[in-house]
Amino acid sequence: MEDTFVHSRLGELYPEDVDWQADEVSVPFYKTPIAVCLAAGSDDGPSEAALSGYDWIESHWQEVLGLIQNQAFDFYEPYADAVAGVPAFDSPEQLWGTETLLSVRVFTKDDFTVTMRFTWQKDQDLHEITFHVEDGRCETHSVDG
Repeated sequence: MEDTFVHSRLGELYPEDVDWQADEVSVPFYKTPIAVCLAAGSDDGPSEAALSGYDWIESHWQEVLGLIQNQAFDFYEPYADAVAGVPAFDSPEQLWGTETLLSVRVFTKDDFTVTMRFTWQKDQDLHEITFHVEDGRCETHSVDG
C-alpha cells in the first residue's frame, strides 16, 4: 500500500481503509479548507471514478448546490419552525451563502456526499448535515453530530 497519493490540485491524500483522504485542503469552490475523501480506491490510490467525480464536482459546484438545495430546505423548514430567531427563507436558493462546507466524499460524479453546517444553526447545535447524491439525484439527507 502506498503511504500517500499526490493529487494535482488537492495535494497529498492519505489512505483510510480503501479511501484516500485529505483532512484540510483548499478547493476552488469554497473559501476555507475542507475535508475531501475519494472513496473506494485501491492500495495504489483513488479509483478513476472517484478522481473524475471530484473533477466534475470541482467544475460544476453550482450544479451540485442545485442538486442538494431541496434537501437543504427540507432540513431548514422544521428547524426554522422549532427554533426561535432563525432567519426566514422562502425558497431553497435563499439558503446559499449561509452554509459552511465541511467535506465532500466522492465515489463517482453521480454518487457522492456533501456535508455542511449552516450559520443559522444555534451555537450549541453541533449537528452536521450530509446530503446524499445517488444516481445523480439528491433525495435524502442525514443529520450527524
